Amino acid sequence: MLGNKKKGLGGGNCQISSTLYNAVLTIPSLKVVERHEHSNAKKGKDAAVAYGSYDFKFQNNSGNDIKLTFNVTSDNVTATIYKLQ
Repeated sequence: MLGNKKKGLGGGNCQISSTLYNAVLTIPSLKVVERHEHSNAKKGKDAAVAYGSYDFKFQNNSGNDIKLTFNVTSDNVTATIYKLQ
C-alpha cells in the first residue's frame, strides 16, 4: 500500500550504494562528494540513491586508477576497491 512504512531489510540500489559508501570510507584518498541518508537509518552508515534526485558520488584523489568489484548473494553484498598500477 502506498504511503505505509514497513520494517524490513534494505535492498536494491541503496543497498549497493551504501555498501560502496562504507568501502570508500576505508580509503583516505577517496573523498565523498555527495551522500544522502535515509530518514530512519543508522546515522552515517547508508547512502540513499533515487534516480533524478539523490546520488552517491565520490572522487578518487589517489593518483591511481581504481577498480570496483561487487559480489552479491542472496544474503550479502560485498564491495571491493582495488588500486591499479
